[in-house]
Amino acid sequence: MTQPPPDEQQQVVIPLPYDLAWDAVNAVITENSFHVQAQDMTNGIIEASGPRFTLHDADCGRIKSVAGSYTADPEPDSSSVYNFLVRPRGPEATIVEVRATFNSSVKVPLHPATDVDCVSHGIQESNILREVLVQAKQTHRPVFAKPNGATTQTTSASAPAPAPAPRRTTSIDKPGGAQPNLSSSSNHGFSLLPNLPAPPQQ
Repeated sequence: MTQPPPDEQQQVVIPLPYDLAWDAVNAVITENSFHVQAQDMTNGIIEASGPRFTLHDADCGRIKSVAGSYTADPEPDSSSVYNFLVRPRGPEATIVEVRATFNSSVKVPLHPATDVDCVSHGIQESNILREVLVQAKQTHRPVFAKPNGATTQTTSASAPAPAPAPRRTTSIDKPGGAQPNLSSSSNHGFSLLPNLPAPPQQ
């Protein structure tokens, strides 16, 4: 009779905190089209039913007959159930364990069919845990984009500065313009030139 698979084939440590590891396990269950029968996140337990299995997955024993013994082949109505146990291992790591139960009816000559619990080869458990490791690398916390206030600031900063108001043109600024006649300018009737004494008589 086949021995149950060792723990190394049924558990793995993934570098994710517990809540993200829980999401990764559920993602693998969905990808394999398993049907979740029960789950408890508080205790880290998920029970999911899978498809029928073959002799490649489990050993259902041998059947004895008058012609000798032969390997019992799982029937089309065989069933598989996967029990997942998710446990935190510190703040940033989680242990994921999966144990499969295979059940099939076995027909013995001259006897009614009986249900038999078959012993797993550990192949399906190892495949599932590899998928969990792959999914763990793709599982991250959602990133929420912060409001970008710089966009408005950038838009306003890049707007062209208003043109300076035109400066009034004076005669001084005009090239070739006439210079002001200081001798004829007056301020309220007074000359801008100093009042010099008259020259002496010859």
